[in-house]
Amino acid sequence: MQDLGLISFLIWLATLEALSFAVLPYIAWMAPNAPDRGYGFSKVCGVFVFSGLCWLLTLGGLATEGNRIIYVTFIAMLYAGYRGYRAKLLSKDDLRELLRRYAIPVESVFLGLTLFFGIIRLCNPEIFWGEKPMDSTFLNFFVRNNELPPQDPWAVGSPMSYYYLGIYFIAAILKLTGIPVAVGYNLAMATLGGLIGASLFGVLLLLTRKRSFAAWAAVLLVIASDPEVLRLFFFDPDPRWYRKAHFDTFWASTRVFTSPSFLEYTSWSLLFADLHAHVIAIPFTVTVIGLAVLLFLDGKSRYSVHGFTLRMLLGFMLGALFGMNTWDFITFGGVVGILMVTARVPLFWKPPTYEDGTPSLGETALVTVFSRSVAFAWDALIVGACAGFAVYLYNLGVSFRPSGGWGWVYDQEFNNFWKLLRVLGYWMVGTLVAIGVVAFAPSPTRRSISVPAYLFAALLVVATFLAPLLSVSKGIGHQPWGTVAYAAIVVAVSYLVLWARHGSDEKKAVCIFASFAAFLVVILEIFFLLDRMNTLFKGYMAVWMLSGISTVVALYYASQMLKASGRNVARSALLSVVSVAIGMIILGTALNVWAVVTIDRGLKRIYTLDGLAWLPYKFSEDAQVIQWLNNNVDGIATIVEAQGDGYREFTRIAMHTGLPTVLGWEHHVRQRGLSHEEVPQRKRAIQAIYTSDDLELTKRYLAQYGIDFVILGDVERANYRPLALAKFEEHPEVFTKVASFGNTAIYKTYLSKVN
Repeated sequence: MQDLGLISFLIWLATLEALSFAVLPYIAWMAPNAPDRGYGFSKVCGVFVFSGLCWLLTLGGLATEGNRIIYVTFIAMLYAGYRGYRAKLLSKDDLRELLRRYAIPVESVFLGLTLFFGIIRLCNPEIFWGEKPMDSTFLNFFVRNNELPPQDPWAVGSPMSYYYLGIYFIAAILKLTGIPVAVGYNLAMATLGGLIGASLFGVLLLLTRKRSFAAWAAVLLVIASDPEVLRLFFFDPDPRWYRKAHFDTFWASTRVFTSPSFLEYTSWSLLFADLHAHVIAIPFTVTVIGLAVLLFLDGKSRYSVHGFTLRMLLGFMLGALFGMNTWDFITFGGVVGILMVTARVPLFWKPPTYEDGTPSLGETALVTVFSRSVAFAWDALIVGACAGFAVYLYNLGVSFRPSGGWGWVYDQEFNNFWKLLRVLGYWMVGTLVAIGVVAFAPSPTRRSISVPAYLFAALLVVATFLAPLLSVSKGIGHQPWGTVAYAAIVVAVSYLVLWARHGSDEKKAVCIFASFAAFLVVILEIFFLLDRMNTLFKGYMAVWMLSGISTVVALYYASQMLKASGRNVARSALLSVVSVAIGMIILGTALNVWAVVTIDRGLKRIYTLDGLAWLPYKFSEDAQVIQWLNNNVDGIATIVEAQGDGYREFTRIAMHTGLPTVLGWEHHVRQRGLSHEEVPQRKRAIQAIYTSDDLELTKRYLAQYGIDFVILGDVERANYRPLALAKFEEHPEVFTKVASFGNTAIYKTYLSKVN
């Protein structure tokens, strides 16, 4: 299996690189002014275009057994890439120069981070604990499935009420490569780190124009830990470090917020390795940010064909976030909207001047308002229409309709400033330090702040305090005033220092990121959408990313301004502080890696990328059942197996085959919309199938859920007593034993169409 894992790893990477270079000439054509011509973004864009096309073809009913449409799509993309190079969207000389300057940083970040997380998965590959059973079920299901909208594989016949687009994208690449899901799961987790890093490189390069900084900062942002890890480690009274650097510390570092809320961050999610929707969406959110920054910085090409196409790509990818992780569609959609509203806009005509050379204020205002209105309408129409169309298409391929609304958070649920500092402290302190240095460092681009700028900053402060004041008016006391005050300071000061004092578009973009993240913290604390846990959990993922980007870039600006002004002592002091902070971040990450790599779940430790390699040593009969079903059942067939509490041994066959079952973990299927009435009905049906001697009742339940196979193993024997064994053995007209492994048997029902 280790050889299979290595071969699969190479095939996987080669496929992603092929997709990346297939779209590169088109991305380069859309981004002529980007230093790397969008090379960093091409990794994610290649996956998006390929998997998105596969999804559209499946939605149109063109997907069939054998994955022919997948292969055709891949070949078509390679041919389109070839035509793009032939058409000189990216000439040979430009490609050669691009690779000479940027291949090393981009590929080093992408491959380095992929290898880093791949080694961690190699040391801890088991698809077993956490919510990996659910994620593995989904991934296996979509590798088998060729129809949309999909059913919920943990509640056969029920529509999948979950944003599944990200897991579908991974399944499409697994179909293309033929890599087993047990290996592909770990490959996907490893590659997500590399994709995030490559896209971050593109964003940071746009904002700094510095290759080395963009590469190192991208890696730092992907692997960064939060301050809570070190607090738990150093203040734990146990003197033995290895007793403190364990999984409980790793877990507790994200459970700081008031229960039931918590905060995950990028490296934590990649180390924990649940292939959840919000994790898969991260590289796409970063790429959306990057494409929006391209739009923000390049106003001159707004009305060109390549500018139009860039906005289309941004709109489609933003709309796809709705089907990947809907909270990201909301939060990053807000960022994109602000960048569109504030983007530099060239005037349609030059306003006249008076004899003394002063411009005509009236006509200047007219041309400015007119030009900006037209530009915003253009941007909003293209991006909004494409995003809306993507959402519309996704709604055709899903039966998910979110229930619930929004509401106010009450005082016992607020998170105080200290809790916020424990999870976001590096970015919070770093942002204030950087802005403080930029505020006082001499610079040739520095200008005095006008009175209107101060008034606008005051308006931003009022806007920041508006939400908690409305909350107070509702009779909710004990507001998180410390958090609100911090957010107000960041919003106002970053505007004055980065926007009003400097005319740099790059600094304005950083101001938007920092301000939006700070303002979003206030909104997340005061309001909830659908439910409190997911609002904070998903919303703070955006806060972490935007805060991290704005912090490292603002610190870079501060360092460069001190260097340019000859303030070497001050610059050395700043770099010393930053170095200490980076050391703390890396130490926290090292402790997290140690905790994950050394975790002992009582399974046989095997160093492999095969997430199923442990199973034969622990549950040999189940392993044989899974292998038999995967080898003998193509497409979708329904099974029934033991059902019970989540995070236990139940639903173990569906987990590793993707075959839909009657009922999976109860709490999770309820979360995904299965009605409270239907859950007990399904439980009664499973109980009757295993224990009732009434053959007609059994046949009725088999027909109701379209069951093809009944699994009868140790888990079923332990949870359903007394078992109606005679029913399965004495009625060949209903049940046919097709495989037997020790105490475990697979019975094919009379309804099954599986050969």
